Amino acid sequence: MSLIKKLTTGFIGLTALFVAALALPASAESRAQNADVQRQVADRLGEFKITASQLYRQADLLNSHRNSALSWQTHASQLLALKDHVNELGRSLSELEELKPQASDSQKLAMEHARPHLVAIAQSTTRAIELLNENRGSIRFPEYRDTASDIFDHADTLHTKLDAILDFESSKARLDALELQPMSSAGS
Repeated sequence: MSLIKKLTTGFIGLTALFVAALALPASAESRAQNADVQRQVADRLGEFKITASQLYRQADLLNSHRNSALSWQTHASQLLALKDHVNELGRSLSELEELKPQASDSQKLAMEHARPHLVAIAQSTTRAIELLNENRGSIRFPEYRDTASDIFDHADTLHTKLDAILDFESSKARLDALELQPMSSAGS
């Protein structure tokens, strides 16, 4: 091999080594930034879950009152509290969805499953408010009762899914933190 070929081959090899050496810290930095974003998403999902739990409790209360003799004002108050929770969750979910590209698979799953239930709760809450505005006695009618039940069903499903997905995410993080390696079967 000629001297020029040896130098060229050596230079190409050195260049490849240099590029690889530069890529490693950049890759590590990218992983660290992604981990920071995932922690931020986890924190926000935790707050989202707390608000979803409040929504669930409010929906449960409304659902339990749908066959009671409570006043329309009590129902109106409960619906306004539900509306506030739904609006807060909607804003929070929109912010979370902006971070979705950097989120873990479980975090993405939580966001994807939250949206349809939140939309359904918003629609049913709006419908219940409309029914109450049209006729204060509507709280005694089947359509209002069905709407209140629908709000509860979706709030319950949202709460249950978030709880399961976020519990899984937390357990996975604890397991990853242990840095466990497969054990060899020799000597067992």
